[in-house]
Amino acid sequence: LIVVGCATTPPPDFYQLNEPAATRLTGVERGIAVGVGPVNLQPYLDRPQIVVRGVGHRLELSEFNRWVEPLNESVSRVVIINLSNMLESTRVFKIPRRNKTIPLEFRVEIDIARFDGALGGDAVLVARWTLYGREEAALLTKVSLISEPSGEAEAGFDSLIAAQNRCLQKLSQEIVDGINANR
Repeated sequence: LIVVGCATTPPPDFYQLNEPAATRLTGVERGIAVGVGPVNLQPYLDRPQIVVRGVGHRLELSEFNRWVEPLNESVSRVVIINLSNMLESTRVFKIPRRNKTIPLEFRVEIDIARFDGALGGDAVLVARWTLYGREEAALLTKVSLISEPSGEAEAGFDSLIAAQNRCLQKLSQEIVDGINANR
């Protein structure tokens, strides 16, 4: 009976945060030089299972819905692409970086306190971020609380991940606004 039960267990579904790069940003390097990192996550998010908000203070780890890569890597990658697109720059780098020949004009450090959601509810991102200038002096520190609806509960994890992508898009826009205000 145990063997039959294990044989019918469905394989997990894998998800990735995603933001397409703008094709107009191909070719010669250009634009403002910005570093992104480190990006820090709370330990409850640092796992392959997607965390879903339950009733009250309950969190659920979905064994059959998982991240395809570490979540902090996904968040870093998506924010970098978002900033590149919004700033029209090919010089947005992950920190730490190997090649330091291009001096950074800004660096943003992001601490994520919450990044989860409820199926059929809202995806929520709570992040404290600091924008640093050329001399590593803090120019701006902000706490962002961003919420995006994920649609109907039956829409499932695809809709939740899409809402989380929109949260990162809004966070990226706040960072761009901070950069533009300090240029």
